[in-house]
Amino acid sequence: MKTQSKKFKVLIAGLAATVSMLLAVPGVAENGQGQGHHQRGKHGAKMMEKMSTELNLTSEQQTQIKQIFESHKGNFQQIREQMKSTFTDEQRQAMKEARKNRRAANDGRPSKEERAQKMAELGISEGQRAQMKSLRQQMKQEREQIKTEIMAILTPEQQAKFEEMKAQRKRHHKGRHGNQQQQ
Repeated sequence: MKTQSKKFKVLIAGLAATVSMLLAVPGVAENGQGQGHHQRGKHGAKMMEKMSTELNLTSEQQTQIKQIFESHKGNFQQIREQMKSTFTDEQRQAMKEARKNRRAANDGRPSKEERAQKMAELGISEGQRAQMKSLRQQMKQEREQIKTEIMAILTPEQQAKFEEMKAQRKRHHKGRHGNQQQQ
């Protein structure tokens, strides 16, 4: 019974983590109004500072990148609001609690089947799942558009360094979450 209880907690936590990751959006570089869960408002400014330093951006490039982030800010906010409204207050609270428990237990991400079972237990409908999938795709497209716009203003050397930074960030993230199962 204890194992089943732990699996249940892991499933809720995994679902909550998945949803929370979807709701976290990169910050807006110019004024640091990011919505990340760790340091609201500071992520974007830190990211811009690191990009400026690591890529040796000119002041013109910095201004252009800030404008790129600002131009996408409204789209991200709209998608975040749609994501938030997809779930009931009770579902969001249950997912938040599960995420908290998962972090405390330092458990990895549950399998796809376990997450699906947990969603059903939380009363998350196929319609809600489909809506979240669509919104995640929109978020991904926004991020890709931002990357495309940024790459267009970087020199070839800066582009190479940008990709290197991205790969390093990916390795760092995987290192922190390396034992988690893939979706």
